[in-house]
Amino acid sequence: MTSDIRPACEPEGARKRASEVLDDFLAHEHGERIVLGDLLAILGDRAFGALLLLLAIPNVLPVPGLSTATGLVTALVAAQMALGRRAPWLPRRLAAVGIDRAVFLKVVARAHPHVRRIERRLLRPRLPALTSPLAERAVGLVVVVLAVVLSLPIVFGNQPPALAIALIALGLIEKDGAFVLAGLVASVLALGVVLAVVTGLFHGVTFLFNGLFT
Repeated sequence: MTSDIRPACEPEGARKRASEVLDDFLAHEHGERIVLGDLLAILGDRAFGALLLLLAIPNVLPVPGLSTATGLVTALVAAQMALGRRAPWLPRRLAAVGIDRAVFLKVVARAHPHVRRIERRLLRPRLPALTSPLAERAVGLVVVVLAVVLSLPIVFGNQPPALAIALIALGLIEKDGAFVLAGLVASVLALGVVLAVVTGLFHGVTFLFNGLFT
Protein backbone atom coordinates (compact mmCIF):
# COMPACT_ATOMS: atom_id res chain seq x y z
CA MET A 1 0.00 0.00 0.00
CA THR A 2 1.40 3.41 -0.94
CA SER A 3 2.07 5.92 1.79
CA ASP A 4 1.42 8.91 -0.45
CA ILE A 5 -1.67 10.81 -1.49
CA ARG A 6 -1.46 12.01 -5.09
CA PRO A 7 -3.97 14.06 -7.07
CA ALA A 8 -5.66 12.71 -10.13
CA CYS A 9 -4.28 14.45 -13.21
CA GLU A 10 -6.51 16.27 -15.67
CA PRO A 11 -5.88 16.88 -19.36
CA GLU A 12 -4.23 20.19 -20.18
CA GLY A 13 -7.40 21.54 -21.76
CA ALA A 14 -9.30 21.01 -18.51
CA ARG A 15 -7.37 23.72 -16.66
CA LYS A 16 -9.69 26.22 -15.00
CA ARG A 17 -9.41 29.79 -13.81
CA ALA A 18 -8.71 30.62 -10.18
CA SER A 19 -12.33 31.44 -9.34
CA GLU A 20 -13.46 28.17 -10.92
CA VAL A 21 -10.96 26.30 -8.76
CA LEU A 22 -12.60 27.88 -5.71
CA ASP A 23 -16.04 27.07 -7.15
CA ASP A 24 -15.06 23.40 -7.41
CA PHE A 25 -13.81 23.41 -3.84
CA LEU A 26 -16.91 25.11 -2.44
CA ALA A 27 -19.28 22.84 -4.39
CA HIS A 28 -17.55 19.64 -3.25
CA GLU A 29 -19.35 17.46 -0.70
CA HIS A 30 -16.99 17.81 2.26
CA GLY A 31 -17.15 15.78 5.42
CA GLU A 32 -17.39 17.18 8.94
CA ARG A 33 -13.72 18.15 8.66
CA ILE A 34 -11.80 18.99 5.50
CA VAL A 35 -8.75 16.77 5.32
CA LEU A 36 -5.71 17.87 3.35
CA GLY A 37 -5.71 14.72 1.23
CA ASP A 38 -9.16 15.66 -0.08
CA LEU A 39 -7.79 18.98 -1.32
CA LEU A 40 -5.39 17.18 -3.64
CA ALA A 41 -8.11 14.87 -4.92
CA ILE A 42 -10.39 17.83 -5.67
CA LEU A 43 -7.76 20.00 -7.33
CA GLY A 44 -6.28 17.49 -9.76
CA ASP A 45 -3.33 18.69 -11.85
CA ARG A 46 -3.98 22.29 -10.82
CA ALA A 47 -2.79 21.29 -7.37
CA PHE A 48 0.42 23.31 -7.02
CA GLY A 49 -0.98 26.78 -7.66
CA ALA A 50 -4.47 26.01 -6.40
CA LEU A 51 -3.28 24.28 -3.24
CA LEU A 52 -0.94 27.17 -2.45
CA LEU A 53 -3.84 29.59 -2.93
CA LEU A 54 -6.22 27.63 -0.71
CA LEU A 55 -3.61 27.32 2.03
CA ALA A 56 -2.76 31.03 1.83
CA ILE A 57 -6.33 32.36 1.94
CA PRO A 58 -6.99 31.62 5.66
CA ASN A 59 -3.85 33.57 6.55
CA VAL A 60 -4.57 36.54 4.29
CA LEU A 61 -8.02 37.26 5.75
CA PRO A 62 -6.96 35.83 8.40
CA VAL A 63 -8.22 32.89 10.52
CA PRO A 64 -6.46 32.60 13.91
CA GLY A 65 -4.78 29.29 14.73
CA LEU A 66 -4.21 28.02 11.20
CA SER A 67 -0.90 29.63 10.31
CA THR A 68 1.37 26.91 11.70
CA ALA A 69 -0.47 23.97 10.11
CA THR A 70 -1.02 25.65 6.75
CA GLY A 71 2.50 27.11 6.74
CA LEU A 72 4.16 23.73 7.25
CA VAL A 73 2.06 22.08 4.54
CA THR A 74 2.74 25.00 2.20
CA ALA A 75 6.48 24.59 2.81
CA LEU A 76 6.28 20.89 1.93
CA VAL A 77 4.27 21.56 -1.25
CA ALA A 78 6.59 24.40 -2.31
CA ALA A 79 9.66 22.22 -1.73
CA GLN A 80 8.21 19.64 -4.11
CA MET A 81 7.58 22.37 -6.67
CA ALA A 82 11.21 23.47 -6.30
CA LEU A 83 12.30 19.88 -6.94
CA GLY A 84 10.36 19.86 -10.21
CA ARG A 85 7.65 17.37 -9.30
CA ARG A 86 4.71 17.28 -11.71
CA ALA A 87 2.15 17.24 -8.92
CA PRO A 88 2.31 17.44 -5.11
CA TRP A 89 1.91 14.51 -2.76
CA LEU A 90 1.28 14.22 0.95
CA PRO A 91 2.26 11.42 3.33
CA ARG A 92 -0.87 9.66 4.59
CA ARG A 93 -0.54 11.01 8.13
CA LEU A 94 -0.36 14.57 6.86
CA ALA A 95 -3.08 13.95 4.30
CA ALA A 96 -5.36 12.86 7.15
CA VAL A 97 -4.95 16.16 9.03
CA GLY A 98 -8.33 17.87 9.23
CA ILE A 99 -9.39 21.52 9.24
CA ASP A 100 -12.69 22.78 10.64
CA ARG A 101 -15.13 22.55 7.71
CA ALA A 102 -17.35 25.53 8.54
CA VAL A 103 -14.45 27.90 9.20
CA PHE A 104 -12.49 26.91 6.09
CA LEU A 105 -15.47 27.05 3.72
CA LYS A 106 -16.51 30.41 5.15
CA VAL A 107 -13.12 31.97 4.59
CA VAL A 108 -12.84 30.58 1.05
CA ALA A 109 -16.35 31.89 0.28
CA ARG A 110 -15.28 35.33 1.55
CA ALA A 111 -12.21 35.26 -0.68
CA HIS A 112 -14.08 34.09 -3.79
CA PRO A 113 -15.55 37.44 -4.97
CA HIS A 114 -12.20 39.16 -4.47
CA VAL A 115 -10.43 36.51 -6.55
CA ARG A 116 -13.08 36.83 -9.26
CA ARG A 117 -12.66 40.63 -9.44
CA ILE A 118 -8.87 40.32 -9.63
CA GLU A 119 -9.25 37.63 -12.26
CA ARG A 120 -11.56 39.71 -14.46
CA ARG A 121 -9.63 42.95 -14.22
CA LEU A 122 -5.99 42.00 -13.86
CA LEU A 123 -5.11 38.36 -14.51
CA ARG A 124 -4.16 37.18 -17.99
CA PRO A 125 -1.42 35.01 -19.53
CA ARG A 126 1.78 37.06 -19.95
CA LEU A 127 5.52 37.00 -19.24
CA PRO A 128 5.66 33.24 -19.86
CA ALA A 129 9.31 33.04 -18.79
CA LEU A 130 8.18 33.59 -15.18
CA THR A 131 5.77 30.63 -15.28
CA SER A 132 8.07 28.22 -17.10
CA PRO A 133 9.05 24.95 -15.36
CA LEU A 134 12.48 26.34 -14.50
CA ALA A 135 11.01 29.55 -13.10
CA GLU A 136 8.47 27.58 -11.06
CA ARG A 137 11.32 25.69 -9.40
CA ALA A 138 12.98 28.96 -8.38
CA VAL A 139 9.66 30.36 -7.20
CA GLY A 140 9.15 27.20 -5.15
CA LEU A 141 12.29 28.02 -3.15
CA VAL A 142 10.96 31.50 -2.39
CA VAL A 143 7.62 30.07 -1.25
CA VAL A 144 9.44 27.62 1.05
CA VAL A 145 11.04 30.57 2.86
CA LEU A 146 7.72 32.44 3.03
CA ALA A 147 5.91 29.36 4.32
CA VAL A 148 8.46 28.75 7.07
CA VAL A 149 8.03 32.36 8.21
CA LEU A 150 4.26 31.94 7.96
CA SER A 151 4.34 28.92 10.27
CA LEU A 152 6.14 30.83 13.03
CA PRO A 153 4.08 32.36 15.88
CA ILE A 154 5.01 35.96 15.05
CA VAL A 155 2.51 38.70 15.92
CA PHE A 156 1.43 40.48 12.69
CA GLY A 157 3.86 38.21 10.84
CA ASN A 158 1.39 35.93 9.03
CA GLN A 159 -0.48 38.15 6.60
CA PRO A 160 2.44 39.63 4.59
CA PRO A 161 3.99 36.26 3.58
CA ALA A 162 0.53 34.76 3.01
CA LEU A 163 -0.38 37.61 0.65
CA ALA A 164 2.86 37.12 -1.27
CA ILE A 165 2.12 33.38 -1.60
CA ALA A 166 -1.43 34.14 -2.77
CA LEU A 167 -0.15 36.47 -5.52
CA ILE A 168 2.35 33.86 -6.68
CA ALA A 169 -0.35 31.16 -6.61
CA LEU A 170 -2.71 33.26 -8.73
CA GLY A 171 0.10 33.84 -11.20
CA LEU A 172 0.82 30.12 -11.44
CA ILE A 173 -2.85 29.18 -11.90
CA GLU A 174 -3.42 31.81 -14.59
CA LYS A 175 0.05 31.55 -16.18
CA ASP A 176 0.44 35.25 -15.42
CA GLY A 177 4.13 36.03 -14.98
CA ALA A 178 3.33 39.61 -13.94
CA PHE A 179 1.49 38.31 -10.87
CA VAL A 180 4.33 35.94 -10.09
CA LEU A 181 6.69 38.93 -10.28
CA ALA A 182 4.36 40.94 -8.03
CA GLY A 183 4.39 38.05 -5.58
CA LEU A 184 8.19 37.99 -5.58
CA VAL A 185 8.33 41.73 -4.89
CA ALA A 186 5.73 41.26 -2.15
CA SER A 187 7.92 38.46 -0.75
CA VAL A 188 10.84 40.84 -0.25
CA LEU A 189 8.54 43.39 1.39
CA ALA A 190 6.91 40.69 3.55
CA LEU A 191 10.23 39.41 4.83
CA GLY A 192 11.25 43.01 5.57
CA VAL A 193 8.05 43.58 7.54
CA VAL A 194 8.48 40.37 9.51
CA LEU A 195 12.12 41.21 10.24
CA ALA A 196 11.06 44.66 11.48
CA VAL A 197 8.38 43.11 13.71
CA VAL A 198 10.79 40.56 15.17
CA THR A 199 13.43 43.24 15.72
CA GLY A 200 10.90 45.50 17.40
CA LEU A 201 9.69 42.70 19.66
CA PHE A 202 13.26 41.81 20.57
CA HIS A 203 14.11 45.39 21.50
CA GLY A 204 10.83 45.71 23.40
CA VAL A 205 11.52 42.58 25.45
CA THR A 206 15.11 43.68 26.06
CA PHE A 207 13.95 47.11 27.23
CA LEU A 208 11.36 45.56 29.55
CA PHE A 209 13.90 43.07 30.93
CA ASN A 210 16.43 45.83 31.59
CA GLY A 211 13.77 47.94 33.26
CA LEU A 212 12.77 45.15 35.60
CA PHE A 213 16.17 43.79 36.54
CA THR A 214 18.56 46.75 36.33
